[in-house]
Amino acid sequence: MPFALRRRLAAVFDRLQTQSARARLHRSAVGLAAAGFVAHLLVVIVATLMPGLPQPLFAGIDRSLLHAVYTPFSIILFYEVVLLIFALADSHTGEIATQYQIVSLIVIRRVFKDIGGFESFEHWLQEPETVRAVLLDMGGAMLMFLLVTVFTLLRRRVPRIPAEHDLNGFITLKKALAMLLLVVLSGLALINLAVWLRLLPGTWLGLSQVPTNVDVFFFPLFFECMIFTDVFLLIVSLAYYDRYAYVFRNAGFVISTVLLRVSLSTPNPYDLAVALTAMAYGIMILAVFGWMMAIARPQVPRESPADLPTHAGS
Repeated sequence: MPFALRRRLAAVFDRLQTQSARARLHRSAVGLAAAGFVAHLLVVIVATLMPGLPQPLFAGIDRSLLHAVYTPFSIILFYEVVLLIFALADSHTGEIATQYQIVSLIVIRRVFKDIGGFESFEHWLQEPETVRAVLLDMGGAMLMFLLVTVFTLLRRRVPRIPAEHDLNGFITLKKALAMLLLVVLSGLALINLAVWLRLLPGTWLGLSQVPTNVDVFFFPLFFECMIFTDVFLLIVSLAYYDRYAYVFRNAGFVISTVLLRVSLSTPNPYDLAVALTAMAYGIMILAVFGWMMAIARPQVPRESPADLPTHAGS
């Protein structure tokens, strides 16, 4: 990437990273999530109370009101994706932590879809398969929440060692890459939304039938983008971090991201096991990395009695 282009993209990143810009983004995400929730509820109510309306207009719309939670959760998840892109330039461990948060939110969102699958709440015990799906997703989401908390705690405890090289060039590159990634993922999100709303035919993407959930293909492609981005940054970082521990940590995080991507294409409940394994592996990588950094931390030599200053008359 040309240096001039990198600097321009990094300057745009810095403008978007200001506190006021982040506050506006947060307010916009909250407003869109609330509006999307209300709109989805209204569509479900209209489709249920007015069955005589043209059905193609409501094709694929589930009649359960609880499924309306999918829309605001999807907006919140995309907001988390944007935060992850900004974390990409700030901290590698922060980026990985946000990846774990996104997967855990995908699972907790699925709980509402599972609950909406009950034909009758009065006789829910007569639907053992649905009960099993709800309990598995609830348990998996809770375990993910726990692992995200452990990872966040470890991040704060890992000792920092001053860099041996000037990192300004590397940081500028990461900011420029983050802006390119934001453009690509925003385009993917808009295409995903257009296909889900039937504004674009799913056949253009090789889909024989458009899924009822909002994220038709966005999150699998998002994690694939993150895999290639992390591999690229791992290669470039070798010019700035020549310590074995950093190389191994970053490679381990790439493996964790690959497992997260695999979990999105794995049927339930095995997807939970794969995602939890990815998070547990990332925690182990970070824990051992922190241990090694504590060992490698430069020690200040103690002064011997002969080196202590002497005073006259003592």
